[in-house]
Amino acid sequence: MKRRFQLILVLLVTLGFSYVGIWNQPVAAKEKATIHLVAVGDSLTEGIGDTTGQQGYTKRTAKLIAKENNVKVVTANYGKAGDRSDQIIKRLKKNKQAQKDLKNADVITLTVGGNDLQQTLFTAFLAESEADVTKTVDESIPTYTKNLEKLTDYIESQNSTAPIYLFGNYNPLYVYLANRDDINNDVKRYNAINAGMAASDSQINYVSTFSTLTYGQYKTAKQKKALVKAAVKASSGSLDNKSVQETLNGDDEEKNAYITNEDHYHPNDIGYDKMSALLVKQMQKDKKAWLGG
Repeated sequence: MKRRFQLILVLLVTLGFSYVGIWNQPVAAKEKATIHLVAVGDSLTEGIGDTTGQQGYTKRTAKLIAKENNVKVVTANYGKAGDRSDQIIKRLKKNKQAQKDLKNADVITLTVGGNDLQQTLFTAFLAESEADVTKTVDESIPTYTKNLEKLTDYIESQNSTAPIYLFGNYNPLYVYLANRDDINNDVKRYNAINAGMAASDSQINYVSTFSTLTYGQYKTAKQKKALVKAAVKASSGSLDNKSVQETLNGDDEEKNAYITNEDHYHPNDIGYDKMSALLVKQMQKDKKAWLGG
């Protein structure tokens, strides 16, 4: 009888520990049913050049994310054409709804720097040499860096957990000024600031669009060499600001298949498809950060 009692006691204790073990097992986090994507930035976020009403990359990205992850995606878009980095942050600070949306965001995207660089380049095109253009661009870098820091710090002050996907920029003039390596290099200088910001901040991820949108369908060395030859022949490598403006405002069909004919500057529907694909590829690498699970 005593042995039987001891055996029962051992079984109860053993079962007790087993149940404790079961209850103490970590519960797997569920993936979110709805993702709130908030897009902030300039004309690339507003979607200038998009003819489909999808706000450029924003709703295209939402559709891709929804399809690949079987999740509902709600978007809010705070893009405005022409805004520099300093203007974006001023606009956000005045917009209570934007602040609310940022606080509730699971994912935040940001396009910035294109107008800062464009305005600098248009001033620099009046310079006498390529070296002078580069000098003007270099002189603008500290201001842009400081403004970008303020902008990302502000966004993170509204939401310290949602991953931020920061786009780099591209050179829409390449197909016309292919012999102007300095312009490509100037764009890369600004992109290095965006990429550096992402490298130094674990909440920020960099999304490069330079190669895809700068070169468009001209992917081989032979194709690029032909563009350089055509640019030299047409004297399109001129530093004259007027010639650049005429290129952007011209009625000729855009040479880059990913850039719109409307202004020879912004992506067209294909270009925004490419941007969205690049963004989603980056997002899928660390989807637990915004999807959970």
